[in-house]
Amino acid sequence: MPISKKAKVQREHKKAEAAGTRAPVKANGLPVKAPKPTSICQNCRKEMVNTNKVQLQDHANTHDAKNWPKEKCWPNDFPAAS
Repeated sequence: MPISKKAKVQREHKKAEAAGTRAPVKANGLPVKAPKPTSICQNCRKEMVNTNKVQLQDHANTHDAKNWPKEKCWPNDFPAAS
């Protein structure tokens, strides 16, 4: 009898697992995406994706611009000018 599809997939997964090349997948077979990098606002502690600089800047503008500039909200993303 030929090998079933399920057994074939399990055999491939086992081989890839042993070789260390198996990518993590969800139960439906889709690959798991890596989490997006985030930063936490130092004023209000809101977590936001740090790849969108315009969004970070707009959020920093909601705070008092004099006491909390964007460099103080996001010290890792907007380093202070020396």
